[in-house]
Amino acid sequence: MDDTGVVTERVLVCRSDGERFALPAASVREVVALPPLSRIPGTSPRVRGLANVHGVLVTVLSAPTVLESSGSADDTLLVVLSLHRGQVGFAVQEAESVASVGQGVRVVEVETVVRGVLGTS
Repeated sequence: MDDTGVVTERVLVCRSDGERFALPAASVREVVALPPLSRIPGTSPRVRGLANVHGVLVTVLSAPTVLESSGSADDTLLVVLSLHRGQVGFAVQEAESVASVGQGVRVVEVETVVRGVLGTS
């Protein structure tokens, strides 16, 4: 809630490949060091692979390609998000801070991105 009593959405501001973007803080389960990934044959280049996070397999998406950035990032962190159908992770270089929406960063529509990349409904 802000000073006027209005509820504002909180986001986790991240950086990857020189681009800042935000993920809904309410969906963020945890931020961990990027574990080793197992590539999934036949998947889109946007899918980096599968990560074992505390015994749970998490599909890891590449933030630069999801954000349609041209470069490849040297990602070191994994932002794990809980969605209604399970968990998904975004590989990022940095998790900067938790902020309010509207602070000059693009908010990623996570459900839309996941549906587009993974073809889920």
